[in-house]
Amino acid sequence: MKREHQGCLTGIGMLAVCGVILFAAYQWDIPFLKYVCYLLPALIGSYIGSQYFSNEEQRVKNRFSRRTWSWLVAGFFLLAALLAWWLEGRLW
Repeated sequence: MKREHQGCLTGIGMLAVCGVILFAAYQWDIPFLKYVCYLLPALIGSYIGSQYFSNEEQRVKNRFSRRTWSWLVAGFFLLAALLAWWLEGRLW
């Protein structure tokens, strides 16, 4: 299977998981999960774009290290928590 097709399937799978989490967040009224799901497509897009939709030279040149990805994910969760606290007044 070509890399582009794998990237599309990965993106569809991640968005399906995001949809399930969003359904649970609205079902149990959890603001933190709502904001995680609102922000998750941006993180998914940056990951899939850098891994699957660039040629080999760009992939090697612009590759984020594991440490950078871990900082991005931690910042992502922190931003979601701050938005939930600021806009909803609670995390759970």
